[in-house]
Amino acid sequence: MAKVTGPQGEDAHALLRHAGVELREAPGIDVPDEWLAEVLPEGERDVRAEIVADPPAPGAEFEGMGAWHVNAQRECHLVKGGRGLLQVVTDGGIVTVELESGDVMIVRGAEHRYLPVEAQGWVLRWSGAPDAGLDPRETGRQATPWPVPPGE
Repeated sequence: MAKVTGPQGEDAHALLRHAGVELREAPGIDVPDEWLAEVLPEGERDVRAEIVADPPAPGAEFEGMGAWHVNAQRECHLVKGGRGLLQVVTDGGIVTVELESGDVMIVRGAEHRYLPVEAQGWVLRWSGAPDAGLDPRETGRQATPWPVPPGE
């Protein structure tokens, strides 16, 4: 189950939802069809990719998906294994999430960044035409150090 930490005194899950991010725990080995239907239009729910995201080389942790960005598409992704950190900009401040196997991450236009802590497997689904990419747009937000994952 995703471990969420946010600004003191704030309901981090509520902040995430308001920003356009939901975290759920998959009840089986895939995202249920009804969850996909909540996020992705019919005809856009197929798996787009299965990947393993490796931790970046030292000094590269703020590049690519590690940079603050907004994707052009709605997303519904399943973590198959490994651990990673997600940070989301919310009205109350930055919320940090440690994602693990079985977590489902739904993103609807939120400004975020991602860092694999160890090799992390993902099943990726997103909206758009069959040839559409996530089309990330970096926001230019200043990178700050990544938090230390719990237990390290």
